[in-house]
Amino acid sequence: MATEIGSLLILPAIGMGIVIGIIEMFFLHGDEAFSGSHWLKHGLTHIFPVLIIALLISMNVDFFLAQFGGSLPAILTNAYILRGAIALVVTIKVYSGSAVVAGARGKGMHESFIHCIIIGGLVAVAPYGWPLLAPFMPSWLGGN
Repeated sequence: MATEIGSLLILPAIGMGIVIGIIEMFFLHGDEAFSGSHWLKHGLTHIFPVLIIALLISMNVDFFLAQFGGSLPAILTNAYILRGAIALVVTIKVYSGSAVVAGARGKGMHESFIHCIIIGGLVAVAPYGWPLLAPFMPSWLGGN
């Protein structure tokens, strides 16, 4: 598994954030109907920062549980529940972010709900997918 109890995973979270952010950008490109500069601006300001922060949390859940798990309620000591909650927050953020942006088909970009669920799910399973992706990532992003 991608988590190490002794240290925070920062570079792998950034690497997975870039990969999932690119997937999100492709989904967004298929859903939107506005200019390329607006698409790029939305990606750089709304997609990549949020995904990297969410992945920093998701990929370091085990580290935080090892540090603070004894002082938390029992339901918050389950890594799967915490990653599911992170996925739910990301899904809601992606969907609500598309609903408030004007300039596309009607009000908002109308990103499909399944697209939002896929991105949230990718954030939740990123710690388990990192060992498969690490050999293909450059060393400056935590790869092998």
